[in-house]
Amino acid sequence: MSDVRVSRGVKRLPLMLAAGLLGAALSAAQAQPDPVHAFDWPRQPLHDALQRYSELTGDSVLYDAGHVADKTAPALSGRYSSRDALQKLLAGSGLQAIYTTPRALMLRPLPAPKAAPDAARLRYYGQIQARVLSALCARPALRVGEYRAALRITLDASHAIDGVQVHADGRPDMEPGLRNALAGLPMGAPPPGFGLPATLLILPSANGREACAR
Repeated sequence: MSDVRVSRGVKRLPLMLAAGLLGAALSAAQAQPDPVHAFDWPRQPLHDALQRYSELTGDSVLYDAGHVADKTAPALSGRYSSRDALQKLLAGSGLQAIYTTPRALMLRPLPAPKAAPDAARLRYYGQIQARVLSALCARPALRVGEYRAALRITLDASHAIDGVQVHADGRPDMEPGLRNALAGLPMGAPPPGFGLPATLLILPSANGREACAR
């Protein structure tokens, strides 16, 4: 069970607030004057710094002890408002302050950043699309582009297609031909981090053959 620490003797803060209530509390907190305090603190464990911060400012701080374990607060010297001082103490900790009342807050981990697709993975996906379309369009009887087709492909150890799941919307008669056209098609080695199986969607076009004209 997590060890939750509360400074200033607060027994419990509301951990499950409706979004509207949390927003109203935050707005009220931001509207309150934020007094300035003098700091001359050395580098110290983050837990100790949070305790000292609470004693100096009067703010109640709720946090999971596991989130601050083995973390260090930087040295802090000068005059800062409560909020500015807290932001400096939390710098690099991966934690953010969520105010629930003007003088009470909880610390939560920052949300993980979303990883942007890297160039190598985008190029490889484009390579799969181009090779799949080329193989399918080489068989006019498949009438690619006249119906919606979803393809889910896997690769073997030599990076050739060894399995295809197909759904041809309204044209189940085309599914065996689509599978046969792609069986054994070489794709080349995927870059690190590329997720397989890969899913491709071929949409119908106005003239029925636009997909093969690209």
